[in-house]
Amino acid sequence: MADNKNQHYVPRVHLKPFTLDGEGLAINLFNIDRLRPVQNAPVRNQCSGDYFYGKDERLERAINSIENPYGEVVRFLMSDDAVINAKVQIVIQRFVYLQHLRTEAASRKAAEMTAAMHDVPGSDIPIPHIRDAIKTAVQIAMLHFADSMGIVDDLKVCIARNRTDRPFMTSDDPAVLTNRLHLQRRHKVQQSFGVKTAGAIFLLPLSPRLCAIVYDSSVYQTGQRSGWIDVIRKADVDAINEHQILNCMANLYFQDWDYRDDLAQQVSVGRKLRPKQRHTVVHAVLDYTTEWGSRYAVKEIKDIREEEEVLVHIKTNHPEPSDWPSFLRFRSDAKAYSNNTGAGLTRRWCLEQGFVTGLNYKKVRV
Repeated sequence: MADNKNQHYVPRVHLKPFTLDGEGLAINLFNIDRLRPVQNAPVRNQCSGDYFYGKDERLERAINSIENPYGEVVRFLMSDDAVINAKVQIVIQRFVYLQHLRTEAASRKAAEMTAAMHDVPGSDIPIPHIRDAIKTAVQIAMLHFADSMGIVDDLKVCIARNRTDRPFMTSDDPAVLTNRLHLQRRHKVQQSFGVKTAGAIFLLPLSPRLCAIVYDSSVYQTGQRSGWIDVIRKADVDAINEHQILNCMANLYFQDWDYRDDLAQQVSVGRKLRPKQRHTVVHAVLDYTTEWGSRYAVKEIKDIREEEEVLVHIKTNHPEPSDWPSFLRFRSDAKAYSNNTGAGLTRRWCLEQGFVTGLNYKKVRV
């Protein structure tokens, strides 16, 4: 049995730099629904659940093998002589991907898929309690991580060093996956996006003064020097923080209690851009089949008959920020790979490593 019953899906090692005096015991939070700040909440009660990853000691040890180096790297980056070396890059890449997969928010998509299939007329799929479904989903995600962790190894890592008096904040879903290419150049891309998509960007606050930017360098440029970016514009800090507001499930976390009024103002504006639903369920019914393939037509669940063949698709509703950091710009020669199918745009690395399969992929300008 796992030794630690209370398991954190956002680890305490991530929250610690945002805690009171960096001691890892108490943290200020802001509940986004109630628009209410809470001072000095116990860290042990944040972003956790009993046996959230199950009772497999091997799985818990595997998670610790990622978290422990992450804590060391963050402490190193906070020192005056820190450099962005190969170890820093791989630890940040691995942690940001792990954190993206394992939060309660990420697991709700898989849980909602189970519920959506159960709703189809004639379905005999048992539906678990939502909390049990989330636990099952996050455990599957952790096993998937072991097989797919290299999918982010081509992404560039740089650290934004906050030189303003406005701090970075974090949240209960801090590893934000976004994609400026897909959100701003929709005429070039028609599909949704994920980790394997061209133009992927991860934003992960490391402390009130540091934020990791992990991005597709074939699409964007940052002007970083030796892996560092000095952020001197408050608007850039606000743009990074807005992603936490748009992405969090319920709570934002911040260190300086005097910042609460400014944060409340940002939240009141930013939460209007949050999607009303994180996911949209689409049901498609088999329309006809030819020698070339099958065609499915979208139907409302109430119009589906029990004997019909149904596909269920969960679409993620990605929020679109009001602004982007000024240092994260499109390259003039931005490129991706496409085979002109519904698979959309991907990166060369994902094709070479087998994370994306298919024929006739070609390099295209985006």
